Amino acid sequence: MNFQISVNMNIPDYYKAVSLKLTEVLDASGLREDIRWLRINTSLETEELETICHEIHAGHVSRVYFFGSQAEATTTLGLLSDIDKVSFVDNVVVLHDIQFWKPSLHTLVTLLMVADERTPPGYVKLQLVQRDAPMTIHNYQDKSFVLDSEGRSVLSHGNLYVSLSNPLNQGIRNGPAITTSIMGETEDFVWGLWIRCCPDQVSRWMSTSSHCNWPTRPIMDVIKQTAVFLVPVGQKLSHQQHLQWRLSFSFAEKLLMMQFNPTQYKCYVMLKFIKSTFINVHDVGNVLTSYHCKTCMFYLIEDTPASLWHPHNLMLCMDLCLRLLLSWVQSANCPNFFVPDENMFLGKLTCPVQGKIARTLQDLLQQKGRYITKISYDNIGENVVRVCQSLSMELYYPDESILSQTIVNLMRKLEELSFHCVWSNLCKLNIFKSRHGPRQEIGNVLRALICSVLGNHLASQSIKQEIYHQEKLILAHEILLLGSYSDVASGKLKLAAFYLARGMLDEMEEVINQVDANFTHNVFEALDLVGNLNAVLKILQEHHSKAKFIQKCLALTVYYSKLDIHCIPKVLIFEIFRSTGSKCSLLMLALNGFPIALVTARVYLYFLQYQCFYLQGRVAQRIVALNNMIWVSKDYYQKCTDLVEHMNNMFGIHVFHTEFTQVSLFVTTSMNLLAYCLKQDGRPMDAFKVLCLSMNLFNQNNGAKWQIAIFINSVIRILWGRQ
Repeated sequence: MNFQISVNMNIPDYYKAVSLKLTEVLDASGLREDIRWLRINTSLETEELETICHEIHAGHVSRVYFFGSQAEATTTLGLLSDIDKVSFVDNVVVLHDIQFWKPSLHTLVTLLMVADERTPPGYVKLQLVQRDAPMTIHNYQDKSFVLDSEGRSVLSHGNLYVSLSNPLNQGIRNGPAITTSIMGETEDFVWGLWIRCCPDQVSRWMSTSSHCNWPTRPIMDVIKQTAVFLVPVGQKLSHQQHLQWRLSFSFAEKLLMMQFNPTQYKCYVMLKFIKSTFINVHDVGNVLTSYHCKTCMFYLIEDTPASLWHPHNLMLCMDLCLRLLLSWVQSANCPNFFVPDENMFLGKLTCPVQGKIARTLQDLLQQKGRYITKISYDNIGENVVRVCQSLSMELYYPDESILSQTIVNLMRKLEELSFHCVWSNLCKLNIFKSRHGPRQEIGNVLRALICSVLGNHLASQSIKQEIYHQEKLILAHEILLLGSYSDVASGKLKLAAFYLARGMLDEMEEVINQVDANFTHNVFEALDLVGNLNAVLKILQEHHSKAKFIQKCLALTVYYSKLDIHCIPKVLIFEIFRSTGSKCSLLMLALNGFPIALVTARVYLYFLQYQCFYLQGRVAQRIVALNNMIWVSKDYYQKCTDLVEHMNNMFGIHVFHTEFTQVSLFVTTSMNLLAYCLKQDGRPMDAFKVLCLSMNLFNQNNGAKWQIAIFINSVIRILWGRQ
């Protein structure tokens, strides 16, 4: 399709000046180029970590990719866009031509893309292929394969992908995706199938499109090598939609979005603002989507000169996009950029809705750009008015906030990876030799994180034996030393606990003193990140590197599993075996009942200090460490009770909430460690009171039960002895 748009229109004189002011406002709202690319690169790094988490959980290669607004950095805090994730099944091979069939022991099933006159453009069916020969199968059916009108055995997605979910989350089925909401963020998780070669429909697009301006020839060559995948979605108007799979070009789209210059980037975000403010209202639903706006941008950039896309032309470019969208709405045909024969309005644009959207677009064009003052998202409209009057902007969400939120997402993924690593036996999975090749900036952090887990597992195995396996212990020590550089504290604290288990108190004291010296006000734990977004960004900018920030300013949670029980303090064994209930959802297991101990780095530091000074007989230092534990535990307890009160105010009743469960687990563990130290310090009644507070806060799967049982048993023994 070659849709040429004439730019010889009646352009208001104020367009250039307002375009520059609008560009200034958008930059201040988090759409500057440096922030854009830091967000994109951070998303790619988080994608790598997500893939490794997914592989550890599944036990096999299962690549995860991020797409959509978050991955493209085309959203702001006001738009509240979700995170789109796609994972692929590597042992299912999809061919577009039977001649490319190859025998493979690792292939579970081979499928051939087929289509007939009833298959709409942009969709295919998947016919089953024999395992031992390049021949398709007819007249075979089971729960997954059914017969189409031609008698072919094709894959149905009616009974497929029963559990489309993130490994740690259960969500709501939403078309081909599972939608989950964790810590206030919405994620759409979809399973897809690779296509090994470029489909014929895309090949025709590449050969027939002029692409005189954009994409450039080098980008076109990359797109030819870019993967296309299939998602289990059929055309809504087709009676065979359960047999149809939609072609997805998300890889190519992501690549093209990265080619946008600053004005094209801002124009697309403005289209999303306009869509949400003016179009997707008046009972029209979500007929006009961000994907339609993205397609509009692709066509317009392709058919206009590069000289048009400059900051002083931003308003004009927005008008051109609205004109193109209007022409599509009036003709009820929005052509897919990669498969132009596919009408993306088909089955969605009813006559009443078509008229409402067309009238809205016409009204916006008649306003000659004045509509931007009515955009409330991120205070865009008011700020445009202010800067046009030479006043300073009032930013509800300064650019630091959205960037900080992006960094927080990366930190949470590091926490999740740390949990997954401890949960799984990495020696069996050989995950240390990762095939994914994480991005270089956080590669060293990731390797250190995995080393701290492997070293601890290996040390526990060697200490378990009656006679220490010295070679294993030496190797474990070397690996733990490598793991001590993962972040400020977690790796070093695991090394200190290893020294404690072996009675190496001098070495232990040296490590914990180093951690204590590094634990300044610039160090953040998982519970600190959300409330200190701007502080996080300021410190990040000082380090000029996310890897340096992680290693100097982030204290990850310390995790232990059953594989570590021979080289950790006894009280943490109580925490690992705190759950005796039956199986429940993975989310509940991960945060509440899974046989794993987690303790915040600050509490664990003071706990290990106390243990070291207790064994060394240093009373003054021991008291300081104990007081520090009391202070931190009180702070955590207050945070948890504040969260409970907030939930009661919002919901009126006490309900399960992921954030509450995670915080309460941190708090109860810290209180249980404090009680253990109080008992050692000769204060059993104080210890018992702390344990009761811990149980009152969260009595399900609480390790305090073990300590209370031991306490009651000791009291009974004393009373029995007196009798």
